[in-house]
Amino acid sequence: MVVKEENGRWKIIRLELDHNHPLYPGNREQLFSGHKYMTEMEKAIIRTLNANNIATRQMISILSYLRGGVTALPYKKKDVANFRTKLNRVISGSDMKQALNYFIEKKNKDPSFFYKFDVDEHLRVKNIFWRDAESLKYYAEFGDCVSFDTTYMTNKYNLPFAPFVGVTGHGHTCFFGCAFICDETIDTFKWVFESFIEAMGGKHPTTIITDQDAAMKAAIEQTFPNTKHMNCLFHIKTKCYNKNLKCFASNEGLPEEFEDVVGNSLTIEEFETLWTQMIADYKLENNKYFNKMWEMRERFIPVYFKNDFYPFLQSTARSESTNARIKRNVGPTYSITSFLTEYQRIVDAINVAEDIEDNANKQKTPKEMEFGYSIELQAMEMYSRNILSKFMKELRATTRLSYKELEQQGQYEVWEKQNQIHKRHRFRKYIVITDLTNGREDYSCICGKFNKDGILCSHILKILVETEASKIPDKYIIERWRKKERKMQLKKVASNTGTDDILRFNILSRKAAELTSKGATKEKAMEYLLEEFSRIGKNLDIMLATRNKQIPQETSTADALGPTRESTIEAQINIIIRGYINSAGPSFHKEKRETREAKKMESNGGTRKGESKKTTAEED
Repeated sequence: MVVKEENGRWKIIRLELDHNHPLYPGNREQLFSGHKYMTEMEKAIIRTLNANNIATRQMISILSYLRGGVTALPYKKKDVANFRTKLNRVISGSDMKQALNYFIEKKNKDPSFFYKFDVDEHLRVKNIFWRDAESLKYYAEFGDCVSFDTTYMTNKYNLPFAPFVGVTGHGHTCFFGCAFICDETIDTFKWVFESFIEAMGGKHPTTIITDQDAAMKAAIEQTFPNTKHMNCLFHIKTKCYNKNLKCFASNEGLPEEFEDVVGNSLTIEEFETLWTQMIADYKLENNKYFNKMWEMRERFIPVYFKNDFYPFLQSTARSESTNARIKRNVGPTYSITSFLTEYQRIVDAINVAEDIEDNANKQKTPKEMEFGYSIELQAMEMYSRNILSKFMKELRATTRLSYKELEQQGQYEVWEKQNQIHKRHRFRKYIVITDLTNGREDYSCICGKFNKDGILCSHILKILVETEASKIPDKYIIERWRKKERKMQLKKVASNTGTDDILRFNILSRKAAELTSKGATKEKAMEYLLEEFSRIGKNLDIMLATRNKQIPQETSTADALGPTRESTIEAQINIIIRGYINSAGPSFHKEKRETREAKKMESNGGTRKGESKKTTAEED
């Protein structure tokens, strides 16, 4: 358009209505904020993909494919990310109530599900603990060793997540229980550990491994007095290297000596002698961190725990890997209920992995043996696949060993051959003691691997091979590592009265399901079964009434003592719901009033208070 001013007025001289450029750059509508839009179908697809933790960039790929290309999308990656954030957010005021409803629903579906809330004086939730039925089963069989650690950034409240983790018979990681905690104080950890014991029917772990948290240590001493507690070796060594970078760099050979003394000492006396010698040789007497490590040596040095069962564990790596796995799928914008949904997905994946391994153990066997020993065949038949690979690693190591029988009957010296390219930092001889008198078949090694990991070490296997033993004694193939069909007996859950009720309920439910299935086949069978149920119900009422009359004194004594600190789950539910209602604000109470008024209207024939029924009649 061309304009010109004439006599104080503007005139249009020329106007060209045809454009000499496109109205917008191609079909890139997402470049203009006013052109962004997302259809309801696309939002539904994003909800589905988000529920399965598909990454945003992968969502963009799927949506662009459906649209016909990236350039056809009327929105950007940031828009999809923002929509995902909205999906993951839940109103803070109702999040704990939704979590409570989630637990109640799980409890209704499975009576063996356990959960517990801890509230403060203002009835606000402080800590949450829960344990599902599968965890109870795992703990009954594999609960002798527990790994416990905490992690942050898994929910929008920044509550530390604290899982109890163990090792299954296939060497997999499993959950024993989980908690959200408000802080990391002694009282909080004590509440978590007491809830864990309650959930597991009073059974304490034999060993536990954690990080160096002082509050955690104090709580464990109070709650698990007979449990062996070990600190994470990896964390302590990492701190040592980080705090002494110059020291390790300036002293040639110190890192190798440090690793050998800490990780390979066979006896407490050897460790203490070599450590003292190392400190003197490298002049580390005034090093604060080395002195601190010496003071706390009994809490993390492996040789102090060589006779305690820590299956393939010297660190909290299993807890940390579990935490990392969870963090990959949840983040600081997630609500508690979103986290619980994701947690259940991970638990289901663990259970599926266990079932797959059980099935693989039945259907798959190694194609051929490496050595042809009878003990190798025995291990293939008895051990689960993952444990067999660890056993075979020890059996292969026997080819690098030499041995000599000592003058004392039944004692052997075993050592690594010196003609190998890769040699140990320090030459050591291992003493293997055997007792084959009267069919006892006892083997022990100074390294203590069987006590710690539950499989025989290469030193004992060397003696078994060289003495041409035809079989590993059954007691050295422990139940934990056997194939499912090779287990002699499953451990029963050590439980309290509550857990006994749950077990009895599950047994009776299965039996009742069998009977009702048969009774539903014919009308006459159903009538017969209903009559029998009525008769059994009356007899049970008489039996339970008689039993209750025999224990009135116990009830009155409990009532006299008043409410205990460990209140029942039902009481906690009522407390939490009351606290939620009291803190819900005017809108919540308005809804409650509207609900009550609606009920009154129904009872009054559909009219509000103050309205005339006459008006309604006239309209009719």
